[in-house]
Amino acid sequence: MDTRDQTQRCSISPRTQRRRLLLLGAILLAAIIVVTLFTSDRTRELRERLISPIDLLPLPEIPEVYDIQGYPAASERAFSQFLKRESNYALFTRLKDFLRLNQVDQVVPPFELLRQGSDWQDLDEPPFAIPPAENWGAMVYTLRALQQEIVPRIGPVTVISGWRTTSYNSKAGGSRGSKHLHFCGLDIVPQNNFSREQLVPVLRDIHKRNGQQWNMGLGIYKGIRFHVDTCGYRRW
Repeated sequence: MDTRDQTQRCSISPRTQRRRLLLLGAILLAAIIVVTLFTSDRTRELRERLISPIDLLPLPEIPEVYDIQGYPAASERAFSQFLKRESNYALFTRLKDFLRLNQVDQVVPPFELLRQGSDWQDLDEPPFAIPPAENWGAMVYTLRALQQEIVPRIGPVTVISGWRTTSYNSKAGGSRGSKHLHFCGLDIVPQNNFSREQLVPVLRDIHKRNGQQWNMGLGIYKGIRFHVDTCGYRRW
């Protein structure tokens, strides 16, 4: 290399060097942006193509009727359909608020109180019904009896039949004086495993010890289904 070339290189001004650096930086920045955009698009495309394991599995079908200790019971899914009709949602919301104010909303799921019975399909009647507000107070006392007397002895329970309309009660062969018509009585089954031989003595003992102070009615049916109300002291 001759002396003239070396002189030309050394004579490049600082201003020119800055321009070259800026140009190089701009080229690098543009390359980074292009790569980033390309990678982002590819990632999004791959993500859209991916199928999660949940998508590969069939979703479980939620039944509208459950078998509870041998009794058919309308499920919460069926109840959600019931709430879509007319003013049912607003009425049920008011009922839940009423039970909450009286501190009995956690004894059983409130929707279970509106099950008419286990034979609604045979009777061609709705599985659920909402009682008039003037009847709600009667259920508070019955739920307190469950909370303080029944559940501590046998564990949690499931309501098979709560409020009944006169139409349902008549078709089911219920008594004209049925406490279900006043939103005072419940037909229930224990959630824990009990034989009839184990369950009946416990229920009778509860009624004998504390039934009178609760004005409790106790009825024991076939199997492990039993009735509780607080609208008249008696047993059958």
